Amino acid sequence: MKATIAVGISALMMSTGAHAVSLQNKDSSSYDIKVKSSSSTMTSSINGGVVKNNICSSCTIEVDGVGSVDASGSDKVVIKDGKLTVK
Repeated sequence: MKATIAVGISALMMSTGAHAVSLQNKDSSSYDIKVKSSSSTMTSSINGGVVKNNICSSCTIEVDGVGSVDASGSDKVVIKDGKLTVK
């Protein structure tokens, strides 16, 4: 019984953090961002050198003046040298 509970808790912990998109700004300047999911749009900003974790599970990230990308699962979206990439 204890083993079953431990396995269930471990699976839950891995599923919450392992499948969330992150956004990292490797530039020194800040950017305005929009995160569009199927049900909502969030507007925010990201300062230089900052990482925002758990932005969404599946969404489009639009960075003002840079572009937009679709991301899902454990994708890492990176702003670097004024360009947007998904890793």
